[in-house]
Order: sequence, then structure tokens, then C-alpha cells
Amino acid sequence: MKKLIALLLIGLAIAAYNAFGQTMLNTNKYFRFFPIKINKKIYDNDYVWTSDEDSYGRFALLSGENDLIDSYLEFALLSYYSQPVLNIRPPEADVILPKNNPKLADQKLGAAVFQEIQILRFLGDTAAVNRHEAVLKFITDRKNVTRAEIEAFYRDNIRGLIAAVVDDEFKGITIPSQTVTFIKQSLTNFFTTPNQANFDIIKNIYDTVTDDIGIQLDSYQYLYDGSQQSIKAYESMNMPKAAEAARSEAMEYQNLLNTRRRKLNAPNDAPINWGRFMSAYGRILNMLNTELVRIKFPGSYPR
Repeated sequence: MKKLIALLLIGLAIAAYNAFGQTMLNTNKYFRFFPIKINKKIYDNDYVWTSDEDSYGRFALLSGENDLIDSYLEFALLSYYSQPVLNIRPPEADVILPKNNPKLADQKLGAAVFQEIQILRFLGDTAAVNRHEAVLKFITDRKNVTRAEIEAFYRDNIRGLIAAVVDDEFKGITIPSQTVTFIKQSLTNFFTTPNQANFDIIKNIYDTVTDDIGIQLDSYQYLYDGSQQSIKAYESMNMPKAAEAARSEAMEYQNLLNTRRRKLNAPNDAPINWGRFMSAYGRILNMLNTELVRIKFPGSYPR
């Protein structure tokens, strides 16, 4: 049974590679291919303990906060560039970062590092940029891929990574397709060209799904639905003044919600699960760049 499950997992990984082999590396998903318990720290497992000292030291300092392998990017780099870890990786991991295709692996890992550099420059963290530049130089010094090729790989594939992350997180949540497209494009614009104007758009998306005083818009949707029911009840009891008051209240909530919908490129009165939308959008931001979330979206950590 265990062998069958392993073969199925490999098959899924191969299918994913065949479909998306030339796309950006999702370091979070890559980590999941390793048989590590969910509640375990990234640095607390046999793979990290097996690594050689030089590789551990090179990648553990990327975050600048400690000397531990404690991010998905650090783990991905260690898993490929530390020979002892490379030799014991699960087969599914080798499908994503193939040992026999170092150019592709260097492109993917280099692009993941370059993605961090782009955002760290926007955040003005020069020390962190320098740490990541040193790792990017280590990758290009292997002579499998140039800096220009890595940057081109990033530009060509960041849209696909964002689309996949957005689709995964919004799966099963009621959100208009126009809004999903708007979010994908806005995130792509920012991660391709990280500037204040593009950042303001992705920040406004988050601000739009939360009321000014922190009340989730699901509450207003509930009040609007309740007002609609009240209108019907009052009309059935021949109470026109009460029905008119309920209608006025419903219109107030409807206008508030539609103002928010328009900011999200959604049609008026389109159904939206506001609370789940907000939580999913926070997870999307966190998956794409945890440092951006930590500094610019302190209330957007995954729920």
C-alpha cells in the first residue's frame, strides 16, 4: 500500500511537472513533498540536519533574523545545493527541481531568489537585498544559467505562479470572476514592477474587503438580507411605513456593499463571501512574499 501511495504521489508530481515544468517554483508546495509533519518547524527535520555545514551557513542567513533554515525558500535552496540533502530528497521533489537538469533547477531557484530581491528593494531593505544577491551570485557562478536568463525566466513565469496561487486559495469561495481576474492582474503588475502605485492597488484590495472600523462586510450583507426579508413581511401585513423604512435601510447597506464591489471590479449585487475572501487574500499575499506581509500588511497573516 505504501509503495502504491508513493507511486501515486510521484505520478501527480510528474503530471504537475509536465504541465508546469517551466513555471516558477512555489516553495511552499515544494516543501509539502517532503515527509515532514505539519506542526514541525522547517529547521527541525532530518533533511536540514543532514546538510553540510557550508550550505547551511550560506542559506540560513537569508532572513537575517537568525542562523536557522526557517523559510520555505531557504529550505528549497538547501535541499538542492547541499549534496547530502539532494541525495535523500523524495522522488517528487526531484521532479520539481531535477538533479539531472541543473539549468532548469538553477533557473527556478534563481527566480525565487530574484523575486525576493525585487520586493526587498521596494521595501528599502538594502542589507536583505545584499544577502539575497550573494545567493543569486552563488547560483550563477555554477555556470548553468546567467543572471539575465534568471530575470527573463522570472518575468515570463511570475504571472503563472500568481494565477495558480490565486486559483488555489479562492477555490470554493464565492467571488465574481471579474474580481479574480482583477486581483491576478494587480498582483502580477506589482510583482513584475514593484512600485508605490502598483502596491497601492493590491493594498486597496485588502482594505476594500474590511470596513473602516474592522467589521467584516459579511455583517452588512447579513443586515441587507434581513432588511429585504423585513420589507416582504411588512408588506404582507399592510404596514407601508414600516416597509418603506426597511427599504431605506436595505438601500443604505446595498449602496455600501456595491461601492466596495466596484472597487473590486465586481458587478453590483454580485454575491461575494466577504469574510472568506479577506482570509484567502491574506494567505495569497503571505504565500507570495512573507516579508511584504510582515511589514505592509500586519493584519493579513493566514487565517
